[in-house]
Amino acid sequence: MHFTKLKQIIAAIAILFILAGCGGDSGSKQASAVSVRVIHTNDHHSYLESAAYDLKINDVDTRVEMGGFSRLSTVIQEERNDNSIVVNSGELSGTLYFSLFKGEPDFKVFNELALDGYTLGNHEFDEGDGRLAELIQMANFPILSSNMTPEEASPLYAVKDDIKPYIIKEIDGEKVGIIGILKVEKTKNSSFVSDDVTFTEEIEAANEAVAELEAQNVNKIILVSHVGYYNDIIFAQNVPGLDIIVGGDTHNLIGDEAQLEKIGLAQSYANDQTGPFDGYTHDGISDIDTIGEYPTLVTGPTGDPVYVVTAWCYARAVGILDVDFTAEGIVEKVGGNIVIPVSDTFLRKDASDAYVEVSADVKAEILQTIDADPILRVADVNPTIENIIAPYKAEMEATQNEVVGEITVTMDNTRIPTAFASGDTPSGSYAGQVVADAFKNTNPAIDVAIQNAGGVRASLLQGDITMAQIIEVLPFSNTVVMIDMKGSDIVKVLNEGAYYSLHSGSTGAFPYASGLRYDVNLSGGEYGVITDVEVQDRLTGVWSNIENDTIYTVSTNSFTAQGKDNYLTFAEVREDDPTVYEDTSILYYVPLVDYIKDLGILPALDKDSYCLKSVSN
Repeated sequence: MHFTKLKQIIAAIAILFILAGCGGDSGSKQASAVSVRVIHTNDHHSYLESAAYDLKINDVDTRVEMGGFSRLSTVIQEERNDNSIVVNSGELSGTLYFSLFKGEPDFKVFNELALDGYTLGNHEFDEGDGRLAELIQMANFPILSSNMTPEEASPLYAVKDDIKPYIIKEIDGEKVGIIGILKVEKTKNSSFVSDDVTFTEEIEAANEAVAELEAQNVNKIILVSHVGYYNDIIFAQNVPGLDIIVGGDTHNLIGDEAQLEKIGLAQSYANDQTGPFDGYTHDGISDIDTIGEYPTLVTGPTGDPVYVVTAWCYARAVGILDVDFTAEGIVEKVGGNIVIPVSDTFLRKDASDAYVEVSADVKAEILQTIDADPILRVADVNPTIENIIAPYKAEMEATQNEVVGEITVTMDNTRIPTAFASGDTPSGSYAGQVVADAFKNTNPAIDVAIQNAGGVRASLLQGDITMAQIIEVLPFSNTVVMIDMKGSDIVKVLNEGAYYSLHSGSTGAFPYASGLRYDVNLSGGEYGVITDVEVQDRLTGVWSNIENDTIYTVSTNSFTAQGKDNYLTFAEVREDDPTVYEDTSILYYVPLVDYIKDLGILPALDKDSYCLKSVSN
């Protein structure tokens, strides 16, 4: 009997060993090598359609229709295979599509693309928690964010289970982890996210997500981030376990410099100005004027390679990255580049300097060159994507003739003001003031806004105003920019524009502002035209003298932000510290549309808020 019992015990132990060897959890399976193709886009900012763009083809300026999700989707379909991961690093908002439809057509397009993951960016919160929750409910793809948690009071709480810190995708029997993460400071301060959403510091959140994935025997990990190219490199240097980082936020065009220059494109770093994570710096990464190869190789904290990629912006390009992983989860081979899809219609200037379609022979030469180019690709439109966008496009075009709101009294656009005493009826560009007011209204973090008179091309006439009329008033491709700068620099840049407008013949440089008011001396010296500058507290509305050493967040347009119209200090402040600068990618007419829509009726000018207190000769 004892012998029988002993045999039973031995048999039971043997069964336990067998079960342990089989592994009740498939996660304990021995990992293997695997090849993965990562297809990625980022920062489309609601630019859904293709747009005309001038490239250099066979050393001749050539106009093409470039990008747009219809052609991007064709490239994605051509490149997709069973080992593919298709991801987007986030960012809505920037065109009339978003102003009118609040992300609905964007998410319908993403549904059709069958994304494997979409990381939230800061502009996803531009319409608040409630609208983002509605978009998430629309999505048939995973929404990723490992460092954003909605509390019960936020509308996002209802969809909190649909916001994943990471997902695990199985490719050839291998688990691949995909983490999402956003830039905390930028989201909190540059969007309309509520106080009922909490955030975790980026490095901390990434480490936690990696640890959770590794606990599930996942050793091949991709981070889909919305923090900016240089912060992606900080991730790579400081977070063990990451293999690939697919980035967004800073609109970088990376790749082989010679190949890009050959087609008339320079590597883009102008928008890569996001600040580093708290406690970290960009020191020792690379010169701020240099952008890396595609992919950018970084040595991780354990000595293993980490590769960083990103794919420009505005739906102009898609990145294709092929990755070979070892069984241990180390990247042993990578290859790929961005692909820029174009139409097969090409225009070049004729003798009269007008763009005309090229001859059949020239077209054949161009097509042959593109076929040999690793970056450019002729791509057909995708009829399904075209059909998704079409009704929104038709409504948008019809809307341009619909009334946006009403102008109570004509807002003149007189560039250079004439003399008036304090308390008298002001002169100058009332329209410029309204545009500055609209800029300031785009973001709760903005203290003041500055608009050059020349960027406003017409008066705002009394009566109903349509979208088309607003676009006539603000016809350029400028975007809204935010710059943090000292009060003394604000006074300086105001004087630069004002003095230049009076002495160069470029009257369009004269500055109009929101949240600022000042006296003007038309005969003042180089830094004496604008004096007695006051600033309005954005919370209390109280006016006080501007403080020289206080940092204010200034909104302006991308033209003056580059130092154009002699607004030199904008460019100098940005050059001294690129992290103080942010291009929102919002076209500069969009805030005026939203501002007038919100008001319904634009009231007459408030003399107390008008930027010009007095003007003397």
